[in-house]
Parts: sequence; structure tokens; C-alpha cells
Amino acid sequence: MKKFLLVLAILLVTSSAFADDYVGFLSRLKTTPDEFFMMMKNSWSTGGWVILGGDHSSSKARFYDTLTQMQLALNSGEIDEMILPDFVADYLLKINYNYSRCCISSSGKMGLCFGFMKENAALRDKWNEALSSMLNDYSLIGLAYKYVKNIPEDESYDEIYGINRKQLNKEKRIKFEHFKDAPTVKVAVTGDLPPVDFIGEDGLPAGYSVAVLAEIGRRLHVNISIINVNAGARTAALVSGRADIVFWYEINKSLSVQPDVPDEVILSMPYLNWDKFFHVTLSDTE
Repeated sequence: MKKFLLVLAILLVTSSAFADDYVGFLSRLKTTPDEFFMMMKNSWSTGGWVILGGDHSSSKARFYDTLTQMQLALNSGEIDEMILPDFVADYLLKINYNYSRCCISSSGKMGLCFGFMKENAALRDKWNEALSSMLNDYSLIGLAYKYVKNIPEDESYDEIYGINRKQLNKEKRIKFEHFKDAPTVKVAVTGDLPPVDFIGEDGLPAGYSVAVLAEIGRRLHVNISIINVNAGARTAALVSGRADIVFWYEINKSLSVQPDVPDEVILSMPYLNWDKFFHVTLSDTE
């Protein structure tokens, strides 16, 4: 009996030591989780870097259609890390003391864009004209500083998305102008990239992307109608006509084939660039 218990204990320790670690990503639409993770790891070993530790040689990946789902997976132990753009991770770290940063990685020059159906290239071109003008007159930089860079740490933030209610209501309420007899453009948001893109407690979209969208509407004299979709339904929203435009997660400028851009989708020029990802895990409270 003692010998049996000893063997069982050894098996349990061994199986625990070799158990798979999992990392979580927001869903990409043209690849599997492990294929996408391999692309990330390949970029780390060639043109990228990883610091602050992190051995991912045996790790596996999982996709999640919302940031909330991925946070729940981390809290439950379903995954060991969330790999997020640095601005999203930094935002969450400021308002959730159960999180810590365990690793930083780079995967080339990344950019946030707007997504369109290929047959809607004319609208994409108008969007690019507005974005170019905002880049040239420094409007994009000003909005990025207000909504992305200037985020204070404050205990009144919401535990999930970090919404400072007073600050959001008084300083950062985003208003869309209405133009009589002007066309309406339907834009889908995911709400999964705070402080760039999130849904406030009042159910209204907020953040940098929404502020950029409001300014584009003013410059093009079009009315904006916003709908909410999750990450996995972005292409479906475009194909069905439910949306004319979707906030797209990212492009990797170092890749010729984008793992998150289906063949029927075209993208605008980037309106926010970054090059780092933070790996977020649960803090060691023991």
C-alpha cells in the first residue's frame, strides 16, 4: 500500500510539473490559437524580444471573444497569462491589484485600424483622407494623449474596465454631431481594448477610438451609428450589412499576411501604433 501511494505521489508531481501552460489572446479570425502563438514566438526569436522572464517553449494558446471572458479564464486558472497590447495591459494593471506583469514582448510595429468590406473601398478612402488630415494637424496625437496616455491611477475605477465615473462623465464624454440629411455610417465596436475602446457603465462606447470616430464624422459630415459586436463576429457584422465599418484589433506591419484580416476585409491606415505586448498574470498573494 505504501509503495502504491509513493508511486501515485510521484505520478501526481510529474504530471503537475509537465502540465501545459496556457496563454490567452483576443480572438483572431484567420488562424488558430496555436498558429497565432507560434507567429508571436517566431517574431520574438527573430525581430522581437522578450524580457522580464517568461519561458513559453511548451505553452499553448486559447482565443477569447471578449476581454471579460479572458479575464474570467485567468481568474479561474484556465489560462496562466493574458497577452495584451501594452496600453490595454497598463490600463488593467492600474485598476486591478490582483494582476501583475510577468513579461514584455515585442512583435514588430503594430497598428489599430478600421475594417471595411472590399466593395466598400470608396468609404475606406474617405476615412483615410480624414485620418491623414488628423495626423497632419496633430489631432490624433492630442486625442491619444487625452484618452490613452493621460490615465491616472484612481481607486474609483471600475474593476474590469477601469472606468472612472466622474472623469468619464465630466471630462471625456464623447459627443457625436448630427448632420441633417447626411448619410449614416454604421460602426461596430468590440469594447475590448480599454482605454482605446470600451463600453461604459451607461452602455455607451467610450475611449480613444470612439473619440477618433466622432472627429472623423465631423470632418466628413456623416452621422455615426454605433453597434456592439464581439471579436469573433467582426467579419459577420460587415458581411451581413449590420455594420459598414468595424474597429479592427491590429495589423502587424512586419508581416505580409495578416492573421486577423479575412480575405473579404480591407483596412484603413493605422490610427494608433505600438510595438509592445504585456503578459499579465495573477499576482502572487502568498
